[in-house]
Amino acid sequence: MAFTYTRKPITQSISTLVLVGAGLLLFQWTAAREWWSGVVESTPEWVLVVVVPYMLHQCVYWGMSAAFGYVDKHNKPDFIARYRIQSGKPKQPPWPKVWRNLAVSQLLLSPLMMLLLWGLLRLRGWSATDDIDGPVTILVQLAIMGACAAAWFYATHRFLHRPWWMKKVHRIHHEFRTSSAIASIYAHPIEFIFGNFFTLALGVIVVAPTLPVLYLWTVMALHTVIAHHSGYAVPWMSWSVHHDWHHYRYKECFGTLGILDRIFGTEPEFRELKHGETR
Repeated sequence: MAFTYTRKPITQSISTLVLVGAGLLLFQWTAAREWWSGVVESTPEWVLVVVVPYMLHQCVYWGMSAAFGYVDKHNKPDFIARYRIQSGKPKQPPWPKVWRNLAVSQLLLSPLMMLLLWGLLRLRGWSATDDIDGPVTILVQLAIMGACAAAWFYATHRFLHRPWWMKKVHRIHHEFRTSSAIASIYAHPIEFIFGNFFTLALGVIVVAPTLPVLYLWTVMALHTVIAHHSGYAVPWMSWSVHHDWHHYRYKECFGTLGILDRIFGTEPEFRELKHGETR
């Protein structure tokens, strides 16, 4: 098994920008606004806050996992397969164990966590409305939620690498030494709740966005997380090489895009890698 480093391309995160741009355009469309008002008026709040984000999660996670899984198995299409980061025989857990873990997280923990998020938002004074914010407000809210996610993930992830927590909890996620899209939520229940779920939920609790922004954040954030675990440095998606190196080496690169790792000096070996270099 070998790791090949590629630097950040200028085109990185175009797919995320397209998602955000499409959302902003949809939110400003008069017909969509009228339709949305009818939906909010006729739909129970728990469905809007719990069920819809849960279904969006399932669609994005399983859709992207299936797509990258196909590339893993068949090594095609070439325009994706050529960007594989690690070569050689994959080091991953047995699939029956993966399915059992995902069944617990997706069928039990995820619905319970969405109910918890709904409750926390209600305590925050939030309620479901048909309001749709302007583009500037939406972008500011997404930026705040992104900053909260980056800070929370770095802090909890670095904590999980302390010896006891690594041995008892975080080692499960690192059974995927060769990363895969489906590994993005493969974790111990404790890590799934405090590391994974609250990485995405903390900013939502802080910002208390309108429902359309909550939905856009759900899709955008999951798209990024899965891309980071995909095992491919697809140049129009979020840069995945940094997190793939973490799975390959374990002891550095604890953040998402590397900003906090650079600030706190937790990527010394990674920073020495050169474009095209194989380890």
